[in-house]
Amino acid sequence: MSRYHQPRPEIVLRRAEELIGVGQPVSALETLYDALMSKRLRNANAASTEPFIRKFAELCIEQRRGKQLKEGLTQYRNIVQHTNPESLGAVVEVMLVNITERVTAAQRSAEQVTVDTIEDLDEAETPENMILSLVSGEQNRDRADRALVTPWLKFLWEAYRNLLDILRNNVRFEALYQSISNKAIDFCRTYERKTEFHRLCDLLRNHLQTIAKYAHQQNSINMSNPETVQLFLDTHFHQLNTATEMELWQESYRSIEDIHNLIQQSKRPIKPQAMANYFEKLTRIMYVAKNPLFLAAAWHRYYNFIHRQTKIFSEEQLQSVANNVLLSTLAVPIIKPSSRILSAAAKENKHRTQRFTNLLFLSTAPTRVSLISDLTSGDVLARVLPALRPLYDLVEEQFHPLSICKKLGPVLSEQIATNDDVAKYGTLLCNVILTRLLQQLSQVYTSVQLDFIFRLARFPEPYAMSAADIERFIMHGARRGEFQLRIDHQSRSVVFDTDPFDSSQSLSNGAQLQASPSDLMRSQLSSLAICLSNAQRVACPAFVAEKQAAKQAAVATALQAMGEEHRLATARKLVIDRRKEIIENALARKERTEARERTMRIQREQELERERLAEEQRRREADRLKKERDAIQRAESKKLAESIKQKAGLDVSIDDLEKLDTSRLLEMQVEQIEKEKHDMQSRLKVMGRRMDHTERAYRKNEDALLAEDYERQKLADKENHTSARAALLEQSKEKHAHDVAQKKRFQRMFSDFDGLRRQLDEGRSEELAAERKRMRDELARARDERVAEYRRVKAEKEEAEARERAEREAREAEEERAKAAKAAELAALREEMAAQRARDEEALRSRLERERDAERAPQAPAKTAYVPPSRRQGAASASASVSPPAASPAPKSDGPKKYVPPALRRKMQ
Repeated sequence: MSRYHQPRPEIVLRRAEELIGVGQPVSALETLYDALMSKRLRNANAASTEPFIRKFAELCIEQRRGKQLKEGLTQYRNIVQHTNPESLGAVVEVMLVNITERVTAAQRSAEQVTVDTIEDLDEAETPENMILSLVSGEQNRDRADRALVTPWLKFLWEAYRNLLDILRNNVRFEALYQSISNKAIDFCRTYERKTEFHRLCDLLRNHLQTIAKYAHQQNSINMSNPETVQLFLDTHFHQLNTATEMELWQESYRSIEDIHNLIQQSKRPIKPQAMANYFEKLTRIMYVAKNPLFLAAAWHRYYNFIHRQTKIFSEEQLQSVANNVLLSTLAVPIIKPSSRILSAAAKENKHRTQRFTNLLFLSTAPTRVSLISDLTSGDVLARVLPALRPLYDLVEEQFHPLSICKKLGPVLSEQIATNDDVAKYGTLLCNVILTRLLQQLSQVYTSVQLDFIFRLARFPEPYAMSAADIERFIMHGARRGEFQLRIDHQSRSVVFDTDPFDSSQSLSNGAQLQASPSDLMRSQLSSLAICLSNAQRVACPAFVAEKQAAKQAAVATALQAMGEEHRLATARKLVIDRRKEIIENALARKERTEARERTMRIQREQELERERLAEEQRRREADRLKKERDAIQRAESKKLAESIKQKAGLDVSIDDLEKLDTSRLLEMQVEQIEKEKHDMQSRLKVMGRRMDHTERAYRKNEDALLAEDYERQKLADKENHTSARAALLEQSKEKHAHDVAQKKRFQRMFSDFDGLRRQLDEGRSEELAAERKRMRDELARARDERVAEYRRVKAEKEEAEARERAEREAREAEEERAKAAKAAELAALREEMAAQRARDEEALRSRLERERDAERAPQAPAKTAYVPPSRRQGAASASASVSPPAASPAPKSDGPKKYVPPALRRKMQ
């Protein structure tokens, strides 16, 4: 069919509904798909196309045609994206609801699949079924899920993925794209689809990365728009929350990086609640990454965003966060590796450290010293639990190497181990405390016994460390260069070394009893300079006095010039601020002007595009209507000519048809039909006569063969009966032998089965008794419910039957009354007709007698009475008769006679 003669969407939809009505949904879908893929539908309006695409989507969902559904939605997107983009959102919403309902229905069917297989609820469960259910119960559930639920879940996942591909990088559908993304994320979380969630995150990340690549295309997304960036941020925050709930930490880290990049692109400030959520998820990621330093930094950033938002966060929440800040900061390892050891590993971690620093929005990488400084400068210590405050003093401020573990033991056992929120820091805190213990012992002792260290490093449960664990910790720290010590296993002692050129030990800000050798070596030059200055002051007092005078003159000159310099600096600062303000105002004004011009240009282009599309739509609609009218007129003319030619056998062309009127055509058609009817009757008469003769001949020849065929059929039936009976006997014998063999096999196993059953019953007698009692109760309750339901249904049925019987009796009574009335009416009518018939007969008899009397009377010769033409011949024949009128019968006439009723005619005979 030509593209100009393709039906409208309404006609195609009506045709598809008719096909669905006769049970052909596949043909209906093909019809809708062909019409949707045609070029004609590209110019249709959304009002006429939306019901069409809804029915198309419904059929695709019923038949699970994902590819055709994607192609159809792509075509519909091209139709409505310039005129009515909201229509696509409505269609997609209905489609997703439909698929989700089918998934839910499939889940309910899978849950009921084992219940549906039970044929009789009152039948007791056999031991064979009980043993079989212990082996294959879960397998049946898995098979039911794969057969019923998995296909619909797969179809729903393909629908989400196809919709994201259709709606991506289109500014007209960006809100719908983000909505579908959130629903796809919820789908993965609801059904715990971790693999699909990985693929979804990769898909969204790929779409976000390709926005800049296709920025020059029409309807592309503009990432400089704050609303667009906010939509992407909301979606990726939802993705981050879902990834952390599903414990997919790699995807959580990637989502954090995506959010960080979006925040860098955003020109609008991010909400504090969103940033707090960002840092809270970052703390969980850093804990899983086992990075104590950045874990503490993330807690610091999180606390900085929420500690003033008392309207959103309660005091309990702020105290919990403050506890995590304190403990995570104290749990950061104290000593860094030596600068001469593991330098290569430090270079390898530099890139990762920089990435973590960027994620925290910090200019430099955090250190333990900076975190401790932030901890003391803020109000964290004022918000933490009072029982946790001594922890900071004992670890960072006080010097108690002999009692530090003993004093911190109650805090670890009572406050940290019993609190699930902070119990994860217990092991790290024990390592930090052990490090402090070794540092403080190194400042007091040159060597100590290992047993002495083991006695001091006693931690409460569940953080207790064995002697092997403590020794392993010491050796590991010495290998990494964190401790300057040696273990003498012969004397079971620890010897503290003093390396004056290792500055790693002086980086700690803990309490110190005296300066370490490395500190003394680092301050050696400054001490020498101080001594030389003091010696010069004693040996050359004039030089010192001259320097003092020069210093005082320089100070006086500086004081004189300080006011002028301050005034100039203030004026310069004001000029710089003013210039900066002017530049910022100009840039803001330029941006507003450009944004306004861009908005006006977009609106003008959209208006021109709408006008052009409307004008083109009107022109195409006018052309289409004209062509349709011409085509319909030609088709009707051709159809009429062919109909007359085929039915009437007249060779009428279109030119002749235009010259003839309707009446002449009908007359010609009627004449031809009458002629054909007469010919057909003649042919049918001849064919009927021929068929009668043929059938008569067949039956004459068949009479001689019937007896022979009957005998042959009796012999064949007897042989078939004999063979069937022999086969049935043979089959019955084989089945009996097989059943006997099966019985013998089962009898050999019956003793084992009885033994197993008795063993199971003896081991679980009470449990089985309770289970049997529960099952009997359930069966009784179910039986009572079924009896009550049966009685209720029976009562309703009897009530309905009684109501129906009453209605039927009333209807029959009404019909009887109507019949009686009708019978009475018919009887009256019959009586009236009989009376009328009697009157007619009496009148006719009187008339005939008068006519006979008139015929017997002599005729007057002078005057001839008028005789009608129909009776003149009869009168002439009567006058010419020679027999007497009384003895002759009634005169016979060849002309027409008067009508005589049958009843009177019988009486006259």
